Amino acid sequence: MKNKAVEVTAISTILLASIFTIPVYLTGEEAEHKVEHLQGVSEHELEEHEEHAELSLWLMLVGGGLALMTLVSYKVAPKLTKTARISTLIVTGFAFVSLIPLANHGGKIMHSELRDSVPDSQSVIEDHEDDDTH
Repeated sequence: MKNKAVEVTAISTILLASIFTIPVYLTGEEAEHKVEHLQGVSEHELEEHEEHAELSLWLMLVGGGLALMTLVSYKVAPKLTKTARISTLIVTGFAFVSLIPLANHGGKIMHSELRDSVPDSQSVIEDHEDDDTH
């Protein structure tokens, strides 16, 4: 957009998002221990969520490091700013895309209706109708 203020704001936002990823990740283990014994919790989805969280954490941290490098490059090495900006955008794009399956598995931990093993709605209706006739 050729607007330095917008660029700096966007890159600073990426840096902040990556910093906030750390406490979010670190609270995951405690959260797992609180919900793993609850009825209806999927152990498989907990494991999948944990694996995706680790990947997302690393991608976010690399993206944050690149964002910091980009911010520094504005003052220290302006010739590297364009490369740093593009690198930040690419890695952060991958990081944000990695959050999609992370959130998907996170939702499936407690919500059995989102899991693939849920019976289709027609069989549930038929089962309910059978119960009414007895």
